[in-house]
Amino acid sequence: MRLAERLFDHLAAGELDSAVALFAPTVDFAIPSAPDIPWIPRVRSAEDMGEFFTLLRTELDSKRFEVTKILADGEDAVVLGHLVSTVRSTGRDIVTEFAIQLGVQDGLINRYRMYEDSWAVANAVRPA
Repeated sequence: MRLAERLFDHLAAGELDSAVALFAPTVDFAIPSAPDIPWIPRVRSAEDMGEFFTLLRTELDSKRFEVTKILADGEDAVVLGHLVSTVRSTGRDIVTEFAIQLGVQDGLINRYRMYEDSWAVANAVRPA
């Protein structure tokens, strides 16, 4: 799915406005996690996706974010990969594989669901 590739190309280049422009006005967003993860806001819109991507850059130092495969079927795609990020407030690393489910309607992303090792995230956020 070319739209998924464009999204991650824009994010890698730091082009947040271009990334946000790929989202529909209403977004079905979910990242199952502990309730106190500071970079996972309530997301319902393209504008909220901008806040989410900004918080990621504010709260985390990305050491590695690698997309290894994009599987597409019509207007759905699954992005597979792995990441390493340091939580700035604790200095601890998150090391996890991930899967991101994207949905598209009328040429815009209307679903963003990320699945990752929530235990690794919670441990990295927890103070020593």
